[in-house]
Amino acid sequence: MTNYKLSISYDGTDFHGFQIQKDKITVQGEFQKALEVFTNDYELNYSGRTDAGVHAKAQILSVKTNLNINNKTINSMDKLLGDKISINSFKVAVENFHARYDAIKRTYKYFVSDSSQKYPYLNRQSFLYFKQLDLEKLNEVSKLFLGEHNFSSYSKITNNQNPNREIYISKWVKKRDYFEYTITGNSFLRNMVRNLVGVQIAYCENKLNYNEITENLHNQKKQRVNHIAPPNGLILWNVKY
Repeated sequence: MTNYKLSISYDGTDFHGFQIQKDKITVQGEFQKALEVFTNDYELNYSGRTDAGVHAKAQILSVKTNLNINNKTINSMDKLLGDKISINSFKVAVENFHARYDAIKRTYKYFVSDSSQKYPYLNRQSFLYFKQLDLEKLNEVSKLFLGEHNFSSYSKITNNQNPNREIYISKWVKKRDYFEYTITGNSFLRNMVRNLVGVQIAYCENKLNYNEITENLHNQKKQRVNHIAPPNGLILWNVKY
C-alpha cells in the first residue's frame, strides 16, 4: 500500500465537527464518501479533530491505500466534495508517516470581529463581539499560557488523559477589521483553544482576574473554567512535522 499525505481545508459551519459520527454530517464522513467512490481499501488518519463549527486552513490526512492517487483522482474528489471542503495538496509520504503521531507543532488562529465595524462577510469565520477589546490586556494575559502547563481547568479531558501541553506562541494582533489570536503548541486538548480565548475575553470584561487565571494553571479545580468562545472564530491553521 502507498501512504499519501494530503492537506485539506474546510468551512466547518455546517458540519458536526471533523470526526466521523453516525447519522451526522462531518468533514471526515464527507471525505470518506468521496474517497470510497474510488476505493474501499484504505486506512485514514488525521492530525487532529476539530469541533462542530470549527474551520481548517490545513488539516493534514494520511491515507494508506492501493489506489493510485494522482491529479485526476484529486480533481474528481474535489468536485464530489463540493464548495465546503477542498483538497489543497497531496504527495506520496514515507510508509510509516502518521498524520497525528508525527505532528510536532499545531497552530490555531482565532478571529474576533472589531465591534466598531460590521462586516457580514466575516460572520462565518469570526466571533462577532459587540464590546471593545483591549489589545494590551489580551497580550498581558496571553503570555500566561506560554510554556508547559496542566490545562485541566481550560479544556474537556477524558479519564487517564495527560492534561499537560506545551505552548510556544500565544499572542494577539489587531488587524483593520478584526483581532487575531495565534496559538502554537505541541498538541491541544478538546475545547482548549476556545476555552483559552474565552478566558482572555472574560479577563478583558473583568469577569476573571489575573491571579485567578494563574491559579487555575497551577492548582487545577475539579470543574473547568466556564468561559468558552464560539466555534466559528476558530481555524486550524497549520501543522508542522
